[in-house]
Amino acid sequence: MKRLLLLFILFVPAIYIFAGDYDFSALQGLRDKKGNIYFEISGYDIFYSSMAGKVNDLQTRAKFKKQHTIKGIQTEYSNPDLGLPNHVIETVQPLEKNPNLKSNQIFYLFSQKENEIKYIVFQTINQRDTLLEKEFIKAFLEEELANYISDDWTGESISFAGRTVQLGTACQWRSPHNLFCKGGQISWSEFLSAESAEADLNLRIVANNKDSTAILSQDYIEIVFEELPTIALRVSYLQKNSYYPLIVYYVTQEIRGKYISCIMSNYGYNRNDYELSSLLQQFMSIPSPPAWAYNRFDIPQYEKPSSKSATNEWKGLNFEIRSGAAFPLGNLNRIFQFAAPSFDLIMGFSIKQNISIDCGLMVAAPAKKRPFNYTDRGETFETKARTLREYSLRYRYMHTLNKNISYITYIGIGMSSILTDLVKETTSDNQTVYQSVDALDLYAGVQLRYKKLGYFVEYHRSSFPNSSKVENNFGSSFLYTGFSYSLGW
Repeated sequence: MKRLLLLFILFVPAIYIFAGDYDFSALQGLRDKKGNIYFEISGYDIFYSSMAGKVNDLQTRAKFKKQHTIKGIQTEYSNPDLGLPNHVIETVQPLEKNPNLKSNQIFYLFSQKENEIKYIVFQTINQRDTLLEKEFIKAFLEEELANYISDDWTGESISFAGRTVQLGTACQWRSPHNLFCKGGQISWSEFLSAESAEADLNLRIVANNKDSTAILSQDYIEIVFEELPTIALRVSYLQKNSYYPLIVYYVTQEIRGKYISCIMSNYGYNRNDYELSSLLQQFMSIPSPPAWAYNRFDIPQYEKPSSKSATNEWKGLNFEIRSGAAFPLGNLNRIFQFAAPSFDLIMGFSIKQNISIDCGLMVAAPAKKRPFNYTDRGETFETKARTLREYSLRYRYMHTLNKNISYITYIGIGMSSILTDLVKETTSDNQTVYQSVDALDLYAGVQLRYKKLGYFVEYHRSSFPNSSKVENNFGSSFLYTGFSYSLGW
């Protein structure tokens, strides 16, 4: 009896110690040249870095939140179990590229040295695994993860679910468990159960359904994955401005006792191209392609981009109505003060989906005028500005931020004309023609646009002082700003 009791006393602590040792065999870490470390394990993307500051300083934490655009904060607290100064921020927020999904982000800030903060960021679209988070923090602080971290970003030899795969020097890690080779890409994650792997894969399928891509075809096919018969979801995506579809294979499978969620992809000639890149051939094969599968001896039929243009793309003729005000700068302020309310119309023709050549007319009426000297045929007259007109030609380039928001940069050349109140002549049909000061104008601007409504700011510099009709200190520049509305998209 005493022997049994002694064995029990010795055996129970052993069970406790073993249970506390978390299995990190599914972990991969990559360190960049700056010392930042990227990890992946069980659907978690984990990032480690450092910054100057004190973890208990409110201003430092506010700066950290701003730098990392932290939103959707659920809770903030200090964890006494870490045994060192720390601060934890837990957030839930929509994915930037797919607001239908939410991402769990947990920020651990801790201090081991004076005026230095180290931080670890956990991010996952799956259900949180608080045990994994806790054990990872503990193992990282105790420096037990060094064997899982590499400085080599080449994928010459990789470990895939317990199998070593030799790939050569043409492959690079994009991130942990995310490998790119010329002509193909594979990313995967290992889980403790088949249910967790399937849930992860299903969420990644939803995450890849973006507004910037169109689904050409989607079906389940039979493949051989790591020598095991498997059903894969095959999806053909056509990305914007691309003639070649991206063929993606979504797979879950138990491999050598590990439950894998895996995504493999390569480009094809068209949606029916079932040829596999050399990278994908290392992991899968398609024993029976369908009868309509593209044959390598056929002339490929390229996929054509959708004829329907997005909200933030130009197509053919486009028109823009603008209303704002011109603000004189420098000496031009002596001709008209404050603002000159304005209106202009622009007609453009797109030469690409994001490039347009435009011509336009702007008319501004100074609200408060000042007299200036106007010289004509050797005589000088005192006059005032009636209107400011601008005839212009410009080149616009659109930068897309998302489906609805874009910003446009442009440069232009035109003719600025200040119409005076001096009568030049009266035509036979009793139309009065007024004297004007004309000058070459160069300008540049930027426009921020939400759908069809925009706000613009542009700087103009004209050669008014070079005119023989006004004095050399007449002034040459003005700022033009206001709102715009686009038509014909």
